[in-house]
Amino acid sequence: MTKQLRKRIMIILMLLLSITFIAIIAAINIGLNSGNRNMANESLQFLMQREGRPDNMPELNPGGNKPGSESDNATPGDRPDNKPDAKPDTSGNDNAEGGSDSSAGNTADGSNNPAAGDSEARPPELPEDSRRADDRHMELATSHYILVRIDKNNNLKSIDNTLSDSYSDEDIESYCKEIISENKKQGTIDQLRYLVRENRNDVVIAFIDHSSAVQSGRNLMIISVVAGVFAIAFFAVLSYVLSGWMVKPVEEAFTKQKQFISDASHELKTPITVILSNSELLEDQIGENKQLSYIKKECDQMHYLVTSLLTLTRLEQAPYKDMEKNDFCISDTVLERILPMESVAFEKGVMMDYENVAPDLHFYGVKEQLGQIAAILIDNAITHTDKGGTITIKLWKTPHHIHLTVANTGKEIPEDERERLFERFYRADESRHRASGHFGLGLSIAKTIVTNHKGKISVDCADGITTFTVRLKIQ
Repeated sequence: MTKQLRKRIMIILMLLLSITFIAIIAAINIGLNSGNRNMANESLQFLMQREGRPDNMPELNPGGNKPGSESDNATPGDRPDNKPDAKPDTSGNDNAEGGSDSSAGNTADGSNNPAAGDSEARPPELPEDSRRADDRHMELATSHYILVRIDKNNNLKSIDNTLSDSYSDEDIESYCKEIISENKKQGTIDQLRYLVRENRNDVVIAFIDHSSAVQSGRNLMIISVVAGVFAIAFFAVLSYVLSGWMVKPVEEAFTKQKQFISDASHELKTPITVILSNSELLEDQIGENKQLSYIKKECDQMHYLVTSLLTLTRLEQAPYKDMEKNDFCISDTVLERILPMESVAFEKGVMMDYENVAPDLHFYGVKEQLGQIAAILIDNAITHTDKGGTITIKLWKTPHHIHLTVANTGKEIPEDERERLFERFYRADESRHRASGHFGLGLSIAKTIVTNHKGKISVDCADGITTFTVRLKIQ
């Protein structure tokens, strides 16, 4: 039982740790991919604004105007904001170059306060992060882009391709046709991030090379998978250590409980044997007596209970690998247990059918224990079969297993009680078990034996027939 508990704790710990790790890795990957897409989208917006913009969009001027550009040659009255020129400096500092701009708004005493007649202050400088982002957008928008113009009839007007080494004009044209047919405004196609903008006379599609971001995402995914494999291995070791630490108190409690049952059973066995032998001597001296018969009956039941407890404790404590095992004929072992029980079934009016016990089947294991399985199942079937009922016993072999089934007619076992049948001291029908002297330990012993032999035992009920099935793996 402690092994099953430890196994469950290991599974729960591994699931929790693995889910947490996967969630963290997924969040990192999603965040990186989202950041790369946002960067590409901002660069595309920058490219669109640089190449052509609606009339109501202000001019972008990152890094300053180029010498000789249109803005340099514009007169003060032609400024986009249509604001009047600043008043001329009357302080005498009217140099046209160098530091003239920085001193134009200073007062005569050299302070930085704006002149009394100035109508507006100088705009603040961009933060360092914003300047770096603008530099990045400028680099992508001037050296790693493809710009395509298409008229309203979907005819190609021009292609400005700075990535001709990687993408030919024919490739770009096919990409544009696909984008227009799907009516998308932005997205990714063949490691190119694109943005579509419709003007009055044409459609502009801008592409930016997104391959470095895609490759970095793939590299991160590979690293995540490798890290995940090592993390799961580490979690397995950690779960094994933690589960052992968590189960240790429970295991100690079970060990003490088993030791107590074993010691108590040994201590009870001697007085029960003394009482039983003395009651038999008294019966020989005084003849049959009702009180003595009660004493003998209760002693027999106590002796059966103590023996069962000792058997169960021995099976659970003794390692299976240290038990004496040999190759034997399991067919003969099952028949040896059937024949003595046949007379008991006959007295109760129950018919036993064992014609389907296959002969000469061999198995490697503990012969006495496997014979005990057959005896427990047959005794249980006789107890739960009414007069006139039938018990059917079958034994056969498949390529990798040996199967034993014991089926009996009678009252079906409720589905919610079937798994509990193999628990200690559980009895589905208290009155019938009390009358028969059973204590609910037989099926628990049978399950322990089957588990030690790396097999499985189950119960099934259908059409008024209860069937216990034992499957033993051939070693």
